[in-house]
Amino acid sequence: MKNRKFLFLSISTGCLLSMILLLTSGAYGAKQPFISSLPVEIESIQESDSFFSIHAEYPQFRTVEPDFNQEIASLISDKIDSFKKESLENWKARLDTIPADKPVPKDPEQPFEFIASWQAAQLNNECLSLLIKIYYFTGGAHGNEEIYAFNYDIVKKKKIGIEDFFVSAQEALKKISRISAEDITSQLQSRQWKIDDNLKEMLNQGTATVFDNFKNFNFDSHNLILYFQKYQVAPGAVGSLTVTISRQTLEQNSIQSSYLR
Repeated sequence: MKNRKFLFLSISTGCLLSMILLLTSGAYGAKQPFISSLPVEIESIQESDSFFSIHAEYPQFRTVEPDFNQEIASLISDKIDSFKKESLENWKARLDTIPADKPVPKDPEQPFEFIASWQAAQLNNECLSLLIKIYYFTGGAHGNEEIYAFNYDIVKKKKIGIEDFFVSAQEALKKISRISAEDITSQLQSRQWKIDDNLKEMLNQGTATVFDNFKNFNFDSHNLILYFQKYQVAPGAVGSLTVTISRQTLEQNSIQSSYLR
């Protein structure tokens, strides 16, 4: 079932009490506050029965080109379709392995689960920068997680890719590759991971100097936030990883962006 909620959030200058904070919950219970001055329609998809448990929310904006909203909506619908297909295939495969003398269960012990949520780094009259978080369980020992970032320039009416974010993109790419690899290495070491040759290879490939490795990013006026998918730079047990690079660090490395102001 698909529902729609409409929120109009505004900021009145000089009046602190008129600032409205919109709190969006991540798939793992975390909450991220942000201040918005844009009308936001929250699309909600809910489905719950003995086989599927689906809870998805995602934003739609009136101030963007239709293709941008459609891309967000299509991501969610396509992921739900893939989730259902994979769940059914896994369930059928499980039933096929049940011995003939054993009872065949009608439904799984617990429904296959899909959760999609979103959070924003910024929503204002110039830029949108937000993240879609997806968690799903289709059988097996563990669920999976995926992250998808969206950035949009409202003034220019175009998506912002990582190659658009920097003044000198190719040179900046080399530097954020190095900064990301160093930061992730530090994160892994703090979690007591041994940085062996296999892990080094994953890390080097996942932070190599290709734009696609850094396509999932958000930004606000102070930071560039890079997201790395589960399995991109480390084993699945690590999960997804985030690298936050402050404007100060970017400036110290002579990395310029017209979007950090």
